Amino acid sequence: MKFASPETIDVTGAGRESELRQPAALEIKTRALLESGDTLEAETMLRRILRLAPGSPWAFDALVQLLVDAGREGDAEIVARETVALAPDRADAHSKLGVFLSRRNALVEGGWHFRQAIALGGRDLHLLLNLARNLKSQGQLAEAEALAIEASEKDPASLPALMLLAETAEQAGRMEAAEAALDRAAPLAQAQGERLHLPRTALLGRGTRWREALELFDSLPDLPGVIRLARGRLREKAQRHDDAWQDYVEGKAAIAREQDRRYDRAEVERHFASIAQAFSAPFWKTVPKVATRADVPQPIFILGFPRSGTTMTEQVLATHSQIRAGGELPFALRLRDFAQQLLGRGLPFPAGIGELAAADYHHLPILFRDFYLALAETHGLTRPGVRFFTDKMPLNEVYLPLLRLAFPDAPMIAVQRHPLDILVSVMAHDLTHGFYCGYRLPDAAHQLAAVSQLMTHYRDVLRIALHALVYEQFIADQEGETARMMTHVGLEMEPAQLRFHESDRHAPTPSYAQVRQPVHAGSIAKWRPYAEQLAPVLPLVRDAMADGGYKL
Repeated sequence: MKFASPETIDVTGAGRESELRQPAALEIKTRALLESGDTLEAETMLRRILRLAPGSPWAFDALVQLLVDAGREGDAEIVARETVALAPDRADAHSKLGVFLSRRNALVEGGWHFRQAIALGGRDLHLLLNLARNLKSQGQLAEAEALAIEASEKDPASLPALMLLAETAEQAGRMEAAEAALDRAAPLAQAQGERLHLPRTALLGRGTRWREALELFDSLPDLPGVIRLARGRLREKAQRHDDAWQDYVEGKAAIAREQDRRYDRAEVERHFASIAQAFSAPFWKTVPKVATRADVPQPIFILGFPRSGTTMTEQVLATHSQIRAGGELPFALRLRDFAQQLLGRGLPFPAGIGELAAADYHHLPILFRDFYLALAETHGLTRPGVRFFTDKMPLNEVYLPLLRLAFPDAPMIAVQRHPLDILVSVMAHDLTHGFYCGYRLPDAAHQLAAVSQLMTHYRDVLRIALHALVYEQFIADQEGETARMMTHVGLEMEPAQLRFHESDRHAPTPSYAQVRQPVHAGSIAKWRPYAEQLAPVLPLVRDAMADGGYKL
């Protein structure tokens, strides 16, 4: 199958303008091209139609679908962006752009486009559900649930609306409401040939009837990858560790195949080495210190590998009256791209970063600071009333020097946990962070070791000061560790922080249920039953373990 490159397509339509004045005939011809499998010529024709008639809904939908089917989602997003720019009153273009933005975790921006689509196209069922899913991912469960209810009332036969109702209720801790939504969905699912017993059993497994759920899971063949992970977590709870590990490994492999998720070790090593080389000690000494913006709340950066305890740390911080929860903000990646545009001259980051040593580039770190804060403002994080907001995007530490350039005095909290406990938890959950490292144990171990080595460079060579919050020490002395962390932040500890599990804030991460529980030691040394399975990766993580003071 061939595909046209956007750079090689003649978008002027020269030589065919007379034909293009007959859109009906052209649509018939393009449909024939698509049916014959000639996607190269079909893409060319569709782009020409949109060049001359940006308002063509059929051509827009067909081109976006063609690109998505070809695995070219980035090109499809460009088409949606161009259509929004040329025809800003197109609800479908806003909707498609909202989908693409939401998929890459630009949730606030994606939600904005969904709202625009609703304002332009009306309260369509699919638009309501797209916005509801986006808001659920942001942790805004009340509005997400209200939209799911509206969608269900608009179409009582909508199975997706009822399933979304069940999901929002479950994440809010309202298990009876979740079960009621699934009860309503059951006859619809049966009529449509859907296997509703899987989500119902998964819901059952999150409550006190988890043994019943496990028995049901064990009786079902051919479980999807995500459900196998859920079954694996229940098998672990039942002390069936060999069976649990098999579910983790095979469930992750199934998801990776379905979603085409691959970890590129060589590229990670190249990228990390280039960052360490660019941010050298001599360079670091030449970079001027940027002043703190006193007019807006400042970020607190929570650093740590996925499943290390960063969600818990954010809940503790955000329970303070002067700290607003930001969640997993994509700002560090946006800042990296911004720096690349200013300095990279077409090369990937960190190319050109050394030019900051020149005096006529000393203003750029100020732009980095204000660029980040501008993004924070669009997310509502710089509103008055607090002194800080949190940024806990996993693996922000990869671009730690860039964040420190923009915010020399910002609190930075590095969350540490036993690397083997982290690896077990990573294998038990579907996580996309870290260049898709979480789908194979050797890849997760490689990423953990590479990040640890990079952090050692930042600490020992660049002398970037961080506050270490050690998960095991926090569990042993919650009050003392909380007080020490707040001293680093520059605020007095508040009593409510010791009851962070009572907060009504929903943490939209896989840890949302755990952070509703009081502190306990149940997640410490969870690696021990898996010592045999972890043995092959011990050489990879031995240095990281030693650096954190961990032993077997």
